[in-house]
Amino acid sequence: MASATLVALILSLVAGCSTEDPMESFDAVLSSKSPAVLDQPASSELTITPESSGTLDLSWSAAKYGDKIPATYTVILSREGSDKRLDIPVPAGTRQISLPLQELNKRLVTELEMEGDTPGKVSVTVEALPLADKGNDHALETYKTTSAPLELTITPFFATSRPDLYFLVGNLSGRDGAPVWKEKNNDHLLFADDNNALAYHYYGYLKADAAFKIFPEASIGAWKNILGLKDGKLDMNGDDIKLPAGSAAGYYHVTFTVNRGKLDPAQATISFTSIDVSSKPTFDKIGIIGTAGIDWDHDLFLEQSKTEPHLWIGREIVLKEGDFKLRANAAWAKSWGGQEKDQFPTDFGIVSGGENWKVTAKEAGKYNVYFNDLTGNYFFQKLDK
Repeated sequence: MASATLVALILSLVAGCSTEDPMESFDAVLSSKSPAVLDQPASSELTITPESSGTLDLSWSAAKYGDKIPATYTVILSREGSDKRLDIPVPAGTRQISLPLQELNKRLVTELEMEGDTPGKVSVTVEALPLADKGNDHALETYKTTSAPLELTITPFFATSRPDLYFLVGNLSGRDGAPVWKEKNNDHLLFADDNNALAYHYYGYLKADAAFKIFPEASIGAWKNILGLKDGKLDMNGDDIKLPAGSAAGYYHVTFTVNRGKLDPAQATISFTSIDVSSKPTFDKIGIIGTAGIDWDHDLFLEQSKTEPHLWIGREIVLKEGDFKLRANAAWAKSWGGQEKDQFPTDFGIVSGGENWKVTAKEAGKYNVYFNDLTGNYFFQKLDK
């Protein structure tokens, strides 16, 4: 049976303007359905590299359900020779979507299992439903339409490992109890950018005379191959990195760009942008809640950074097969999760919804966890392979 919402709308449209049986008019409207038609992009071939910073832009004409019934859409990406697919919901009322190339690359390689540096055929279709009321999806399946496929040739790149890790080490905030120039200090992780394979970000408080250096992961515990500033540029023999002259203490977005592979300081840059966090709450606790942690009644708490109250760290956290979310203060007033059908967030990402994350038996194990509650940036680093 069609959803009550859909029935009510169609009946309201036909009532009073026809002497026909309303249910017959309802059937007639839906029997006139026609699918969306995808617009042809500028090119049917796409190569994604670590340097790619654009988007794949898709648009389409409206699916038809009579003259007045609106539709909602889902973009489907599938690859030749596989039954795997990416389902990408589209915000209601829109008939276009822009997919960031770095995020798309990650999903093509991990979810569609495409080979890196190898051209592959990707089929794009648009599924439409009339007034897709989430609670009545099953009833609406009868009225679903699917566009003719748009065939693309996409060459993704394959990162042989997760992004390199970089940390800020030094006197950042001056807060009591803060680890300062300790070479084993791996608290202040730079979060890799999901949409730019060469960019990293840190969000936190810096005092006016903050001084630090950038440590690659391999340099934690040793004073070797670390980045400082020399003549205004990053250099392995440079002095301490500091805020630009005249900068006030406060919260900053630190952006670090670097090449992949062997570190080349000549290709690295750093910049600072002041940010306003006055409207952001400061939490007493943040923890993992769910069967992947302890259970749905007990939180597996992360540790609040001694230098940055919005940065949370879990060291050697054991995650089991099951579901979980992040939540604040052992309560449900504020929680974080993924979008529907999201996979477990291995590596870097940004929280994007309220659905539970799922840990499979293969993904279960020991992790280091980093989370910034200002931005939703996270990093789950699997320790046992």
